[in-house]
Amino acid sequence: MAWMKFPGAHRAPLMFYEHARIFPSRTTPYIDPFLLLDHFSIQHPDGFPDHPHRGFEIITYVLKGAVAHADSAGHQSVIPEGGAQHVTAGRGIVHSEMPGTDGIDSGLQLWINIPRSDKGMDPGYEDIPPDALPVDEPAQGVRRKWIVGGGSPVRTHRPMTYQDVEMAAGASYTLEAPAHHQGFIFVLDGAGHLGEEEIPMQKGDLFIWHRADGEAFVPTPVRAEESLRAVMVFGEPVGERPIFNGPFVD
Repeated sequence: MAWMKFPGAHRAPLMFYEHARIFPSRTTPYIDPFLLLDHFSIQHPDGFPDHPHRGFEIITYVLKGAVAHADSAGHQSVIPEGGAQHVTAGRGIVHSEMPGTDGIDSGLQLWINIPRSDKGMDPGYEDIPPDALPVDEPAQGVRRKWIVGGGSPVRTHRPMTYQDVEMAAGASYTLEAPAHHQGFIFVLDGAGHLGEEEIPMQKGDLFIWHRADGEAFVPTPVRAEESLRAVMVFGEPVGERPIFNGPFVD
């Protein structure tokens, strides 16, 4: 099993305040079924006014502040810190994501591919308050929040798991996923080591694991050198090469 590391030290902000495209980029691939990950940060008057999407699902996880959402299907809500929203773009939806507070609002937005046979499905939306997302402590000094999986009410069309893991200095955690899934780790804060090889981890680093020649995922140890926070996301590949056309994926 091989983890590919993409250091965050030289990743330039795209727009606004520390808004960064984590993947894909000229040097960082997408990882089937995950099409895109943005670490966004917005503040009035900037944001993402009405824009269309088609052909995939979106999970937005708010890390700080709040995000105000409205869409062409009539949904409107404010997602607070620690909450999430799940959008099924399907055959097409227009929505906006704007600052929900007077400060800096930040979070992660993940795009998840769906098979071409399902891209014409009806669009949908759900917002999930922070207290609806399960939290457990799988090991000493480890706090795990489930955005998808682990009893979370979020139901995506692709089988997947999405964890927000916080670890105290010196704590260890073993990452597990179904053998046939692929995924990534994105380090939000702190420092540690990944795998038996003790690969250094620090804030902003992205680690991708994909199946090579049918290789199955095996449990991977993560050790916190100092307080460490990372999201760990795995899912079942679609197995179709996506066609990117801006906000549309065919």
